[in-house]
Amino acid sequence: MQLTEKIKIHPTEEQVDVLWTTSNLCRLTYNFALTERQEAWKNENRRVRYVEQQNKLPKIKEKFPQYKMVYSKVLQGVLKKLDANYKSFFALRKNGDTGARPPKHRGKTTFSQ
Repeated sequence: MQLTEKIKIHPTEEQVDVLWTTSNLCRLTYNFALTERQEAWKNENRRVRYVEQQNKLPKIKEKFPQYKMVYSKVLQGVLKKLDANYKSFFALRKNGDTGARPPKHRGKTTFSQ
């Protein structure tokens, strides 16, 4: 049963630039949020939750104007993905999977598809 359909798009050069910029900002958001979680755990033995990071998004948009071009729901989706990755990691560890690894930082092509 086919649930999705791939559609080939033909963006203009300006649209390609916007898509790459959005992709890069999403990647940076993911990596900064991951670093924040890692540092909070390493320095304070404290877990950072999704809601805490989501509530910081308006301040980030004020401080860094380039983030205003990305819709809030998109950035929230990135943070939800990070949160889901951590929940999966902790669930695997709880079930005895010693090979489970925590989320890693993402490269340039992560959010491009």
